[in-house]
Amino acid sequence: MKTTIYINLVIAFIAFLLFSCEKEPKEDEQFPSSEFISEGSYTGDYWPTNGWRTCNPAEVGMDADLLKRVNDEILLLQRLHVDIHNVLIIKNGYIVAEQYYSEYTNDSLHPINSCTKSITSALMGIALDKGYIESINEKMIDYFPDYEIENLTEDKENITIENLLTMSAGFEWYEMEYPYGDERNSFYQWVRSDDRIQFVLDLPLTSIPGEEFNYNTGISHILSAIIQRTTGTRTDLFANEHLFEPLGIINYNWFIDSNGIATGGHGLRLYPRDMAKIGYLYLKHGEWDGEQIIPENWIDESSTAHIQRKYIPGFHYGYHWWVKPNNYYTAVGVYGQWIYVIPEYDLVVVFTNNFNEEEYLQVTTPERLVNTYIIPANW
Repeated sequence: MKTTIYINLVIAFIAFLLFSCEKEPKEDEQFPSSEFISEGSYTGDYWPTNGWRTCNPAEVGMDADLLKRVNDEILLLQRLHVDIHNVLIIKNGYIVAEQYYSEYTNDSLHPINSCTKSITSALMGIALDKGYIESINEKMIDYFPDYEIENLTEDKENITIENLLTMSAGFEWYEMEYPYGDERNSFYQWVRSDDRIQFVLDLPLTSIPGEEFNYNTGISHILSAIIQRTTGTRTDLFANEHLFEPLGIINYNWFIDSNGIATGGHGLRLYPRDMAKIGYLYLKHGEWDGEQIIPENWIDESSTAHIQRKYIPGFHYGYHWWVKPNNYYTAVGVYGQWIYVIPEYDLVVVFTNNFNEEEYLQVTTPERLVNTYIIPANW
């Protein structure tokens, strides 16, 4: 009797699974490669201010079959519970492949985390070009005469804007050594401080400015404060006028700290297609529809390897951009936000995700997909 009941339960369970499989579409049915690959023809140069055009990869010299494997691998990773939200590939100014996963769409504002740093760097270049700031050789503390600064030494007095841009200010800061939820993490302590500017300015130094890279979100916030103090405009509003509006970026959200300063190192949300506009502006040397938005020399300096990298193998650091010498450069945000600029192939690639940063398979996914499929897909 017990055996009969057990067999009936097993049959019922199998029937339930089969029924569930019929009701729940498979991943490859939800996100087919045929929808990942764009359609359309290449119709010449244009500016995507009012929206991106699409075309079939073959129209711009890319192998669609190889690109499909990007989507195929992402679907496999999703079955391993890797939380991928979006991939967007733009060649010669046209979207050739695009997909949104989970609950995300092209109308979802996405946290870009530390990709915010690269945009703050762009705004610094604009502020310099417009004469609000004279030089990147100017001293950091000169912009904060109203602050009483602890641990003030000659080395701290000599920290320059360029030291901030290259993450080589020398502050004692432990952001990559501990998880972000760990009380020992400097970022954890900083976001909970009453005055985020004061917190950074008061830090002791552990190295001579300009000599050693140390990833530090706090100094990106210092840059935002400098932009605000010199322009008389909050950084997000300065960005809206001089960067976002010319590119047609209308919808965004930027976190403002308790002292009224837009966070320079994180806190910005953008649509993935607007993230791609930032990359495309850099690909086009700072020019957009006949207007030089960012000085070309600033683009060159930002994408130059200024200091030996840490943390991301094979990369060096420019002016708040990660640089792979003689290859490409990228904005990078924690949990898997990437804006790749690949000049050799006229490519911009955007990833948005929610990776577990302690899982190597996850955090290396964008690099693996770019170097295994996307770059080799170019004829």
